[in-house]
Order: sequence, then structure tokens, then C-alpha cells
Amino acid sequence: MDDTLNNFTETLRNTNFVYSDSYGLTPEKFNQYLAMVRQAVTDESELICNDYSYFRYQIHQQCHELAKARIDGIQFMQWLKANHWRIVICTARDLRRAVEYSKLWLSDNEIPYDYCFTAQNKIVFCKMWNIKYLIDDDNLNILHGKDYGINVFYPIMEKHAKVEKGTARGFNRFEEVKQWIQE
Repeated sequence: MDDTLNNFTETLRNTNFVYSDSYGLTPEKFNQYLAMVRQAVTDESELICNDYSYFRYQIHQQCHELAKARIDGIQFMQWLKANHWRIVICTARDLRRAVEYSKLWLSDNEIPYDYCFTAQNKIVFCKMWNIKYLIDDDNLNILHGKDYGINVFYPIMEKHAKVEKGTARGFNRFEEVKQWIQE
């Protein structure tokens, strides 16, 4: 969903998150953690949840709720549904925490789907579910999807500047993907 069907990264970069005591952090720690979240720093702790991971979840939740859906993405998903495609939303979001607002966001934006799952390794997930097409912005999937028989399409973004050509197809508009899956 994020950065594929919406503008998550743009929202994360541009939203003015205001400090409040409800975060349970000092203003200094709030600013430090916010900078880390914006730089996509992952938590190196062995703990399932700690101050940083919980703060990251809180900021991501706000971004998920504020993120604007791509109009062409909505139209594409509706076209898929109207043409009897099985739509599986496979997200890296932790749906143990985010399932309610993720499904609400999809509903509010009139994005149809049949299933919604969390998967860190989307290539393996697609292989197990016999899914031949993956639309995703993650470089790992872009680089290795073809090796496992998965046709990967990705929205062209700044972070894809060094992606090897020919491993997946980058698109600017979902209309391009629509043409490719009909070939």
C-alpha cells in the first residue's frame, strides 16, 4: 500500500508532527526518534517493543491515516475487481497493530481487495499463493522477483535510481501496468 497506492513517504517527510506528553518521551528524544523514523532507521533491539518501535508505530499510524491515495491506483484496483482478478494486498505493515486503520483506509478510498496480509518477504508470499504479479516499491522485490517467476511492477521513485534495468518494470501511471498484465 505505502508508496504504491499512496504517498506515504511524502506524508512522512512533510507532516509537521507536534510534540506532546502523550508520546511518553522528552522533547529531545521525540525529535531524535522523529529524525530516525524519517530516515527509515530500523530498530536493532531484540525486544519486540521498546520506546523507539512504539514511537515509530505511532508516527506511521498518523502517516497511514493522512496519506493520499493515488487516483490512478484506485481506478486500477477497481478495474481489476470489475474484471474478476483476485486482489491480494500484501503489506509490510504490522497488521497485528494496523489492520483496522489499514482496512478503513482501503474502504474510505474505495480500493477493493479480496485478502489483506502482512508479509516481510513478498516474493515468497507470492510464490506460495501462486501470485504471478506483484506491484511493490521495495528494491529487494524489484531485483529478485523475476528469479522466482514473479512479474514485479514498481512505481518509479527516487530510491529506484540504481535499480538494475530489466529486472522489473517501472511505471509512472497504473495504466501502464494494466497494459502489461493484458499482454
